[in-house]
Parts: sequence; structure tokens; C-alpha cells
Amino acid sequence: MKHFYDLRTVDDLADGEIATPEPGITYDLRTIKNRKLNVGSVVDVIRQGPTLFARTTNGDSIAVSGHGAAILVPRDL
Repeated sequence: MKHFYDLRTVDDLADGEIATPEPGITYDLRTIKNRKLNVGSVVDVIRQGPTLFARTTNGDSIAVSGHGAAILVPRDL
């Protein structure tokens, strides 16, 4: 099982492979301009083709790699 700290590039996950948050850490998503996205907390990250997507507790799937991607941020930072 891979965790978020294992992810440096898209290639760190195989297509369809999933990474989860480290135990005891909750992640939110923010824009590059540091605006919090109201999509719940991040459940996991999955690679789909050339893109990593964060899946959230609200059922959203948000790109976290590529142009305009959201940023994974540990809560309380």
C-alpha cells in the first residue's frame, strides 16, 4: 500500500493504482491561489492514465497533477 508521501511524480503510481493518506493525517484540497475547495477531505489518490485524481468524502474526483491541478494539503497547516 502506498501513501501520499510516496508520490513525487505521476509515474510513482501505476495506472489504476491507489495511494492513501498516512495514518492519522487528514488532507484537504486547495487551489494554487491557496483557496480551500469545498469538496470534503481526501479519501485517496488514484492514477487514471497520465493524471492523478484525489477522491473526496463528497464523492468528487479532482485532478492533483497537470495544469490547473488542485494541491493536497494536510489539515491544520
